[in-house]
Amino acid sequence: MKIAQFITFCLLSSSSLMAQDTVRVEWELERTYKIDSADVWVIDGLENVYISHKGVINKYDSVGVLKFTQSIKSLGQIEQFLPINTMKLVHFSSDQQTLCFFDNTLTRSEDCIDLADHEIYNGTRVAVSSRPDKLWVVDNINSELTLLDISQSKSQEIEIENLKGVLDLSGISDIIERDNRLYILDKRKGVYLFDIYGSLIKFLQFEGIRDIDALGQTLFMLDDSQLKVTNIRTADIQVLTLPQNDVIDFAVTNRALFLRTSSNVYKYRL
Repeated sequence: MKIAQFITFCLLSSSSLMAQDTVRVEWELERTYKIDSADVWVIDGLENVYISHKGVINKYDSVGVLKFTQSIKSLGQIEQFLPINTMKLVHFSSDQQTLCFFDNTLTRSEDCIDLADHEIYNGTRVAVSSRPDKLWVVDNINSELTLLDISQSKSQEIEIENLKGVLDLSGISDIIERDNRLYILDKRKGVYLFDIYGSLIKFLQFEGIRDIDALGQTLFMLDDSQLKVTNIRTADIQVLTLPQNDVIDFAVTNRALFLRTSSNVYKYRL
């Protein structure tokens, strides 16, 4: 059973389970990838795993074979490395305030974008949009969110100002776009859900959430050694026990669950 099917089953069965009951499942460890605490990692839609290590990006395929390696030392300190699709990835450096692009072989594919050219001077977090020519950029210092057009056409950019004031945010910890919904995580307060035009849909109050991911109508929230799973429409919640302690962050695909600790990335299936 795919993980998304399992989660849907749990949520649809909530009439027989009290809210936030713990669901114990058997996880099968499929693969382990070594990682240091300072490294950055990400997966793409084909379950390839990308791990930065001491100025180098390594790409492993879905069965754990190292396929490509590329030096990124000249691009500044890496903050994020994100797949725009399976053929294009973006490197975000917060100290250089640049976005640089790679193809699926980790070859530099085009010139970097300087965020200052788009009047963004303190970008702290980036999220890939479902629209391949767009990226969300968070400026935490100035409390701004910009939908950046990386095709260099600034006329289609969206800017949302004074996020902290409008939403009473304590700070933006993470941002993701999934299935035409934008999720903003405030670790102290919860998750804000927007449409793709930047209009607030709803707020889900959860304190102490470390990381988030989403599939369809299902939102996953990491809380200590548990994974809270909520149906966005019904707000029903279940809690899954995890096979690893001290999980820092995670990622979900239709078929697998990836858990990152300070020393490893673990790939599990049900």
